Amino acid sequence: MYIIVLSIHVVLALVLVTLVLLQQGKGADVGAVMGGGSNSLFGAGGASSILVRATTFIAVAFMLTSVLLVKLSAKGGSFAASPADITEGLDISKVQGSVENTGTTETSKPANE
Repeated sequence: MYIIVLSIHVVLALVLVTLVLLQQGKGADVGAVMGGGSNSLFGAGGASSILVRATTFIAVAFMLTSVLLVKLSAKGGSFAASPADITEGLDISKVQGSVENTGTTETSKPANE
């Protein structure tokens, strides 16, 4: 389930970036007044309402998949690691034994005293 939602999330992110880049900036109309012309992909009237609606829909879907990914990872999705997963396959008794053997009970004094 996590991988499916993550895949949808990545696709939504790419579509959202594409839609934002297709939109005309607010300062683009000023350039057209000064002789820049109307170089619009969707014609003189533009498709701003279609692009704005699509961008809004994709942005909401992106946010929902973000929240869903957080919920899935908190419940133990494929990327959530528990302490048992981290120490799996390690022989901790050897490490604990070597730490206990290296500990000294005497306080060390500086060499120049």
